[in-house]
Amino acid sequence: MLIICPSCKARFSFDDSRIGPQGIKLRCSKCRTIFSISRKVENPAPVSVAAPPAPPTAAAPAAQKVKVVIANESASFCAAVAKILEPEPFEVLTYNDGKEAFEAVQRVRPDVILLDVALPSMYGFEVCERIRQDPALAAVKIILIAAIYDKTRYKRSPASLYGADDYIEKHHIPDSLVSMIYRHVTNQKPVEKSAKEEGNTAGEGLVKPQYLNRQEVDAQLDARRQIQADEERETMPQVAPPAAQASSQAHEKAKRLARIIVSDIMLYNQAKVEEGIKNGTFYTLLEDDIREGRALYERRVPEEIRKDTSFLQAAFEDLIAKKKQELKL
Repeated sequence: MLIICPSCKARFSFDDSRIGPQGIKLRCSKCRTIFSISRKVENPAPVSVAAPPAPPTAAAPAAQKVKVVIANESASFCAAVAKILEPEPFEVLTYNDGKEAFEAVQRVRPDVILLDVALPSMYGFEVCERIRQDPALAAVKIILIAAIYDKTRYKRSPASLYGADDYIEKHHIPDSLVSMIYRHVTNQKPVEKSAKEEGNTAGEGLVKPQYLNRQEVDAQLDARRQIQADEERETMPQVAPPAAQASSQAHEKAKRLARIIVSDIMLYNQAKVEEGIKNGTFYTLLEDDIREGRALYERRVPEEIRKDTSFLQAAFEDLIAKKKQELKL
């Protein structure tokens, strides 16, 4: 099926088998306009007045639900994203651990997995690569979640996605995730328009622009606030001695922040990371990024935790060890 963006007139082809009776929403990958698509209904053939009524036909079955797995360490983050997806005909499953998420993908065969790069037990990159190594999971679409611990520095796309189909930054999840999922499960692809086809574009798909109402805008802002609050809650340790439980929670938050920093550096610098690990120059090649990561870690993690631990350095060493194993070094 061919569709045309109602704003920029870009043309896309995609598999329309998931379009249900109510249609679906997409976002143009070029101009980011949201629009809805519905199936084209042909005019019925005229019926003679004397002809007997046609027998009733069975209702068309609803489109199969899109099965989505959310993999993120934070249960509250998973709940916030699940709420964003709730209005759509999706079946949503959530997991908080990398190994658990990978086993779930093998078991339930989702259409899409939304994969945090900083998962515990297995980094999101490892999960992604293992999925891509299994031919039985070739149809699974993978969207990596980038934390972007320094939004002012990273104004570029990752050079590689480790076999993933796409990536999304946390602050764009409320406004872009739904359309991104639809775009991938319907195999939406750009189509170049030839001069011959220039004037013959109507009718391939019924499209209309859709503008968010005030309630939808407020819902997106609320979701964005929830996701931001979750990140701060899960990665900003607050020490309250002598309570052992509070101290343990603060340590876990520091570990999570360390994984996020290391994961983002890995996502945005794959070539440098691999070159540095192969040549023993990891800390030199990534000096600027590591310095910024350490500065953020020191701002967010209280000194009383930092002086007795080395979670960030341990996260770097763990990453290097895993990549050495992967590269057979």
